[in-house]
Order: sequence, then structure tokens, then C-alpha cells
Amino acid sequence: MKDQPEEITRDTLLRGRVKLLQPRRGFRSSLDPVLLAGFIAPPFGSFFDIGCGTGALSFLLLARDSAACGVGVEIQPRLAALAEQGRLENGFADRFRVVTADVRVRDLIAARGFDLVATNPPFRPVGTGVLPPLSEKALANHEVSLALSEWLDVAALALRPDGRLATIFPFDRAEELQAALWARGFWVSRFRPVAARAGATPHRILLEAGRRASQTVTESLLVVHADSGYAEEVRRMLGEEP
Repeated sequence: MKDQPEEITRDTLLRGRVKLLQPRRGFRSSLDPVLLAGFIAPPFGSFFDIGCGTGALSFLLLARDSAACGVGVEIQPRLAALAEQGRLENGFADRFRVVTADVRVRDLIAARGFDLVATNPPFRPVGTGVLPPLSEKALANHEVSLALSEWLDVAALALRPDGRLATIFPFDRAEELQAALWARGFWVSRFRPVAARAGATPHRILLEAGRRASQTVTESLLVVHADSGYAEEVRRMLGEEP
């Protein structure tokens, strides 16, 4: 890692059990990977993290399930390098591998047979909103290099027949996401809306899908904020509550 100390921050999750190295300026992880990791039920088995960034989602999964192992793919070299450093500092060297590559390269994932594909993908369509001035943020948040149809194709190829796909996505694109899943032979098994506060319109969905036919279980609304800060369930996901 060539970055000078002032160019990165060292943050922690789960009361220090997970270390996260992030650029001080540029892409920084949001709460979304925390919510997704808290939504997915263990065991995770072997997992594949599409667009792992600096490793937040993968590290949380590895911390929650000591038997899990995974591969994270990240197209941006600086973020992948920080994920690699975090992999070593968290003690996940023998359970997690970081690959710096375009995840759409099929040779990367052919016949992998993962138990779980977990992803906090870029989900703002190009042409909506304003692209961040730093290309790192633009690639991480907007569908500049990885659109919905593309990461779903990757997930379909990476998963074993009875594997699970889990993601967090904008609530206002829920129907688009479910239609794209259906077109690829996936059934939505779990669906949970997320709202910033009680009474607010949901802004995210947490979703799990697989290839086995199933009824969709719509879970209760996850409320992120309470008057005192984060709501109790979110504090538990962050490791701030027993």
C-alpha cells in the first residue's frame, strides 16, 4: 500500500471486531453493507461479493460466520488494495481472496458454484442525478461500468443451483429488480423494505432470491433511525447492542 497515512482512515465495526480501511476522500462505505450483512441468515458457506469495495460486506459476513469463506471482486485498484490490506489486518487471509478485475469477465467466475452471492451494487442509473466529481464515487454508486442486468448475469453464473442471492437496492427499483430476477429463473424468497425513519417512505429493499420456487416472505419494515440515533435493530447490526 503506497497511500500515506493521512490519505486513508481506519474505521471499525462490530465493536472493533472488523477493521475497515477507507479513502479519506473518494468512495467511503455507507450503512448499506451493514444492513445487508444483518439481513442475510448464516451459515454463508462460500460466498462471492460483487463489487466488494474496501471489503465492508465481506468482512462482516466473515466475522459473523467463522466457517464462511469468500471471494471479493473489485474493479477499482485503490479500493481493492485497501480490501486486501483489510483482509490481512482482520486475520481473514486464509478465508477470503480479493480479486482486482472487471467482474463481467466470465472466465473469472465460470463454474465457481458459490453458496451465496452477496452484493451492494452500484444502483443509480446513468442519466439520473449528478455524477460525483470523483470517478471512484461515480463507479461505486452509478451504473457506469456495471448495470443491473450485468451483475445479475454474473450472479446467475456464479451461484450453485441451490445457492442464494442477496442484495440491497433502491425501493423505487424493486419491481425492475424482481422482473430481472424472474427473467433469469430466480424466485424472491425474502423481501424487506427499509426506511430512514418510522412513517417515512421506504428508500431501500433487502432481498434474497434463489432458483427454487418459493413464496415471497415480506418482512417487517426496517427503520434505520430513532430519536436517539440509530434504531435498536440497526445498533445490533453494528454490534453496539448485545
